[in-house]
Amino acid sequence: MLAACEGGGSINTGPVCGDGLREGAEACDDGNIVGGDGCSATCAIESTCGNDVVEPGEDCDGTADCTDECTLLAQMTATWTIESIDGTSAGCPPTYDTAAVYSQEVDASGNNIGSPIIDLFDCADSTGQVLLDPGNYRVWIAITTANNSQTYAQSLSAFVDLTTTDQTFSASILTDGGYFQLAWNLVGANSSLPLTCTEAASNGVELVSTLSGPNTMISDIWNCEDGSAITGGLAAGTYTLSVAALDASDGSIGTAPTLTNKVIMGPNKVTDLGTIEIPIDGQ
Repeated sequence: MLAACEGGGSINTGPVCGDGLREGAEACDDGNIVGGDGCSATCAIESTCGNDVVEPGEDCDGTADCTDECTLLAQMTATWTIESIDGTSAGCPPTYDTAAVYSQEVDASGNNIGSPIIDLFDCADSTGQVLLDPGNYRVWIAITTANNSQTYAQSLSAFVDLTTTDQTFSASILTDGGYFQLAWNLVGANSSLPLTCTEAASNGVELVSTLSGPNTMISDIWNCEDGSAITGGLAAGTYTLSVAALDASDGSIGTAPTLTNKVIMGPNKVTDLGTIEIPIDGQ
């Protein structure tokens, strides 16, 4: 007969590594506390190259296409939110229950290598783990139907460096907003000759977006040398836009002709303004 615990309390030992049950913070539990078999003595995932078993973190092990060493895969944690422009969570749209994470490998110049790798996750999970060969990737997330045949919206993309360490990619989908995309060239206001940012003494470029109706003004400023940019999220609507080159004190040294009736649409659409020519005063 087992003795009762004194004081009427109960004993909760928590996760026990080696009991064959993956519990709590355990990444694995293979029923023992022996390392070197794919699951460490502390129940952390480990890769054992050469045991003819393809384990988490390996892309091959002893198979016909694994002629040298096991190549360790890089892990990217993808997260996503679906929200309105004011930051209120919107949740996954009806019938669009899948988050498709696109990982397009690129070379040092940003050119695509092959086709993107697509990993599908439950949209409601808001996160997913992607395993990829080490390299540089352009990554974006689309909210889609279960078979990825119809898309509700697609996030902006970003470059993720997975050459040496694991990384995180986070994306936000705006239900009622989008973005302006633009590029710029500087020219002399008098000469009409092209100018570099250094020649124009320009440190930055500013886009002021004014929403028709409530007269809401939003400013985005970028490094002049970037040559192109995408704004932060803007509410859906019709805008009047002003693009200016700035000096080191953020004062205007030249303003492009005003752009009118430029429309932002949701969900998460990008409106391309093309290349804006900015005349620099006194040049």
